[in-house]
Amino acid sequence: MNLTDTGRARDELAKAVRAGHPETISRAVVTNVWPLYTSHPDELKAAIVGLPSSSLDRHPILRILHPMTPVLARRARSFKPVAHAQDVRLMSADEIDFLTLAQMVSFRINGDVTAAMVYARRLEDRLLETSAEGRDRIDGPLWFLHHQIGSTLLAAGETGHALLEFATARQLGEFSAQPYAARMALSRAALAHAVRGTLGDAERALAEAKELPSVTTMHASATSSSEMIAEALIAVERRSGEIDELLGRACPADTIELNWPFALLARCRAYLSRHRPEDALEAIRLASEGHPPQRGSFAADIVASSTIEALIATGETAYAWQIVKDNPKVGVLTQLATAHLALHDGRLDTAAQELRALSADQTLGPAQRAEATLLSGWLELARTGEIDAESARQISRISQRGDRRRLLEIMPRQLVDRVKDALDAEAAVEFAAATSDLAFGDLQARPSLTSGELRILNALPAQRSTAIMASTFHVSPNTVKSQLRSIYRKLGCSTREEAIRIATRMRLLAGAAHD
Repeated sequence: MNLTDTGRARDELAKAVRAGHPETISRAVVTNVWPLYTSHPDELKAAIVGLPSSSLDRHPILRILHPMTPVLARRARSFKPVAHAQDVRLMSADEIDFLTLAQMVSFRINGDVTAAMVYARRLEDRLLETSAEGRDRIDGPLWFLHHQIGSTLLAAGETGHALLEFATARQLGEFSAQPYAARMALSRAALAHAVRGTLGDAERALAEAKELPSVTTMHASATSSSEMIAEALIAVERRSGEIDELLGRACPADTIELNWPFALLARCRAYLSRHRPEDALEAIRLASEGHPPQRGSFAADIVASSTIEALIATGETAYAWQIVKDNPKVGVLTQLATAHLALHDGRLDTAAQELRALSADQTLGPAQRAEATLLSGWLELARTGEIDAESARQISRISQRGDRRRLLEIMPRQLVDRVKDALDAEAAVEFAAATSDLAFGDLQARPSLTSGELRILNALPAQRSTAIMASTFHVSPNTVKSQLRSIYRKLGCSTREEAIRIATRMRLLAGAAHD
């Protein structure tokens, strides 16, 4: 397999194209794929688009490089790469590396990140346990293999492990014949740091990347969007900068790039921080409809968690609980959103269960740990009516970081007040200054209903008429009507349907009172 001679690669491809036989062209591309991909991308693309489907299916690397493959994967024509056994037996170690790479990327494009991770682990094992000529060359593709493994880990939400792969790709890329290799790795590393909440590291990676050469046309869009989305996530977390401009330059909702879930995350967080949950839900809908189901992916975690947070903001918590039910064990962001939803609805046991699981997760990034700390403070307040000094100090430390301004607004005002009360005088002043320009919601107090009103309220889901309830409870119809009017006034509604919805959210119904 030719991995370094770009002139030979171009000549062999041109000769095969002149011959015109599809299998001859296929073999020329597969044998010279790395120098063609890095140095002659236009000739490579022109050769691949002219091949029949039978040739593309026989050689997975060709199908992956075909420009229509990621577009078709968004609909019904997804590609599942299967190599012929006789072909694999004749492959060199380098060719098997590229086959495994193609299989990993194919499943990633098709939305099956769980399967993509199987091949990512397989490729990792090959790099550790087998030898190949191309991997030993300073100008070989080893940096690119690590970069793609890191990208798959990022798509799966394993940001910490992804950063290690991007660091390796960057270090190897500095020695490679591709001057843009280090920038590609740094742009994805910046995105991983921004997701984890290590915003200073993200900024340093971005600054270093922009000092490096521009990437080729094959990678220009993915690299620039990685950088734009990382900048947007930083701005959203800090509630600073030109967020709209950055989001406008990031990839659109219907892009075929790997970065689309991260752009969706930035958009949803920006909308929610501006109290525009309906816009967040619309962004989620457009992005979800434009991509295949993302099994085992960070995209699924982003979609589920952002939907839950938006539904909390619109008051549609019954629908939010259905999202929780439909997405068990999706990911860390969904766990955090579920804990938030449980606290909002007073399901304290559920909130405690989610927060215990999060506290035991050693892979959490700093931002996720900070959010879990804030939610734990909320849980403590809900259970005891107070917050102890250590919890207050932890929340105060979070408030002193400019990187957590969006997160701080998850706290209800009552928690903010209790934190101030639990801190010493100097710390309380610092906390007040750090949170003075943030908007905090109020916990909705559970209305005080009489036993008769609770009895009527719990009868509403059975859709009983006024006459039936009067007969059942041995009171007059006028008494039932009077109690219904009182219930509506206390709940702030005007219909039975609204009363049931609000009572469910406030855990006032007998069946919902037991978490």
